[in-house]
Amino acid sequence: MTKTLSEPDYLASALAAANLVSFADPAHPCRLLPGPGRIDVELEDGDREALAACGGSVLNLQLALRAAGHAATVDLLPDRTRPELLATVSIRARCLPSPQERALARAIPAASAPPRADGAGPVPAAVRQTLVRAAEREEADLLLLEPPGEVTALRGVLSDAGWLPGAAAGPAGLVAVLSSYTDSLRGQVQAGRALQRVLLTGCVQGARTAVLLRPEAVQKARPELRTFLGHQLNPQAVLAFDYAPALPPRQRRATHR
Repeated sequence: MTKTLSEPDYLASALAAANLVSFADPAHPCRLLPGPGRIDVELEDGDREALAACGGSVLNLQLALRAAGHAATVDLLPDRTRPELLATVSIRARCLPSPQERALARAIPAASAPPRADGAGPVPAAVRQTLVRAAEREEADLLLLEPPGEVTALRGVLSDAGWLPGAAAGPAGLVAVLSSYTDSLRGQVQAGRALQRVLLTGCVQGARTAVLLRPEAVQKARPELRTFLGHQLNPQAVLAFDYAPALPPRQRRATHR
């Protein structure tokens, strides 16, 4: 979205951040409509992939605004008479962002970029729990399939059904299923927020993330996934993680002449 002369820089930056969602659906982009003290997020005729992507955009908007020092609250599906209105982000008084909010906002561009191809290792226990808490923050559940037998079993179920793509985590990879507590329209948008927060948190923590099954593919594979998970919750995405923290910049040695 092009910045207009009337838009303050923080608003233009937030609108740009909203478009940086790695699992966005180009065929059904959400519309961002700035107004006095608010930004409406609309979507018409979108599938669950587009709904999730809009949820991720809403989270990016909120984080970018808060990182710029502007409190932002979100109402999902605020008007029953306007079904195309998925969310309203209200821009309120100035605020002091937390270090976590700043870190997540800074990670938005990196999380939407292709992952680095260098070596990686197993995800530390502390990082795993941080990823789980990130999903919980957005009213979702991230089930980590840690024993190798569980990962192999899930891959077998999805491969036999023809749903698992060729991409897979390496030997040190961690596979997880992201689920929502409801599969309503609101639940699908909220699942997109949860997926985006997990991706951003992984980026901050040094955990590279690959989305093995996106929301639309998960919907088609849902019978197999729900059976595997014991018919608990509503699976929304299948993810794989490994650990490759960013290397600190090399310090230049002072040269003495």
